[in-house]
Amino acid sequence: MMVLVLSGFDPSGGAGMLQDVKILSALGIRAHGVISALTVQNEEKVFSVSFRDWEEMKREIEVLTPPRVIKVGLARPEVVKNLREMFPDSTIVWNVVLESSSGFRFQDLGEVREFTSYADYVVLNNEEAKRVGEHENFIVTGGHEKDDRIRVRYRELVIEISRVPGEFHGTGCAFSSAIAGFLALNYPVEEAIRAAMELLRKILERSSSVVETEKLLRDWHKYDVLNTLDEILPEFLEIGPLTVPEVGQNVSYALPWAQSEYEVGKFPGRIRLKEGKAVAVSCASFRDRSHTARMTITMMRFYPYMRCTVNVRYRKEYVERARKKGLKVYHYDRSKEPEEIREKEGQSMVWMIERAISELKSPPDLIYNEGWWGKEAMIRVFGRNPKEVLEKIKLMLKE
Repeated sequence: MMVLVLSGFDPSGGAGMLQDVKILSALGIRAHGVISALTVQNEEKVFSVSFRDWEEMKREIEVLTPPRVIKVGLARPEVVKNLREMFPDSTIVWNVVLESSSGFRFQDLGEVREFTSYADYVVLNNEEAKRVGEHENFIVTGGHEKDDRIRVRYRELVIEISRVPGEFHGTGCAFSSAIAGFLALNYPVEEAIRAAMELLRKILERSSSVVETEKLLRDWHKYDVLNTLDEILPEFLEIGPLTVPEVGQNVSYALPWAQSEYEVGKFPGRIRLKEGKAVAVSCASFRDRSHTARMTITMMRFYPYMRCTVNVRYRKEYVERARKKGLKVYHYDRSKEPEEIREKEGQSMVWMIERAISELKSPPDLIYNEGWWGKEAMIRVFGRNPKEVLEKIKLMLKE
């Protein structure tokens, strides 16, 4: 699946080619791209624009796969006619940009009027539509209206959606690219408009001042963390009779940007032993609290790539094997904990990791302690991901 994009280059990435590619990538669609204009701008203001010559762009287009869908952004209006002549059977979505929100004038109104009939769909806001003069192929957005709803019109169809509060740079570009993407996925135009509106709403809910499509990838990271934990769970259950401590075991795996334990995947209720077999109380989730999750957050403050922690039943021979096989081991003596640390919930784990890092000058593979009053002896194993931690644990189990 591919869409050909002819668009301007916005160095700030809020609009133009960079935004087009991000939107299409979010839909799993590959973009072929030809820059049609070069701009000097930031998120707040456009300073200048320089349009590229058609013959130069044409040479780039000719060597690419003929497209079924074309998205045109900031370009000289006659480019749309040239594309129609070049690809008579392709669907062309043209996002007209008369001027920037800061008032910079990009295109001549008369030239735009002359070429609107060459596009299958022309996307523009309601103020631009009034100036150009509406046609049947116009998709008119109402983002400039002042109420709590966004309305988009196409012929007799009017679709409404709740407005995301705020002012955002690049919405027209993102919306038109999304329409082109859904058309490439064989959506009828009415459904492509609905889907594009929903997609843009979800993006804007995650954005601030500019359209931050890249933040959608954070949802993939959430899926990946939980999926990774669920996939590796059977291996932890298999060795569980040898590794699960009395208090239960957890495998905590953090998102790359995690700052709290609720951004760390884990098994609520922990892994427990029942009649000698390891069982999981729950599938992986970001809910619930966990000591290993808090330890992971602490470790990531120093080493952001060390995103996984597992607690393991203490056995002296496990520690000895770990040392023998080259793992970096730190012994934590609970008797040396300051009273104020010991009495505050969760602070012992933080203090323990900070001490280990301070003394080792590098991330430990495991930290162990031999218990204290009311505290079970424990080994904590650290790594980049659950698979790496599992391999370290297996090294400890093997003679």
